[in-house]
Amino acid sequence: MKKITFLLFALIASLASSAQDVAPAANDIDKTATSTASKIIEISQDEFITLIVDINNPEWAFKGQRPAVVDFNAVWCGPCRKMAPILEQLAQEFSGKVDFYSLDVDKNKELATALGIRSIPFIIFCPMTGNPSATVGLQDYDTILAKINEILGEK
Repeated sequence: MKKITFLLFALIASLASSAQDVAPAANDIDKTATSTASKIIEISQDEFITLIVDINNPEWAFKGQRPAVVDFNAVWCGPCRKMAPILEQLAQEFSGKVDFYSLDVDKNKELATALGIRSIPFIIFCPMTGNPSATVGLQDYDTILAKINEILGEK
């Protein structure tokens, strides 16, 4: 767990210095894409350990069946609410290619603490192999799309 915590802490530290509050442009979001059922699955700490990675294992060993995007957020978080439609749209666009998960840090404080998450929104991008990457703070459509393409190997 120490190695996973250190890896994620290192990601957080490097991102914290470059975090920015980037508001998505109104034309960046296709409002029709969010009219269908959500493709984002809300999960708990136990489900995170089952579906993503066992935080008690010192090595990062992704457990998913396809690449994943895990959004750590909270209902009271303004930037989280602003980013939700972007994630919904991307979940629709990448349905069947990338799994999208949402994790409320208030309901899963132990996990957020174990991973060293101190600022939200915090998104972990999990490729099938190799180490994850992450973003912290409000991100626009293009930034998240680029990170998804990275985990799919489509830079």
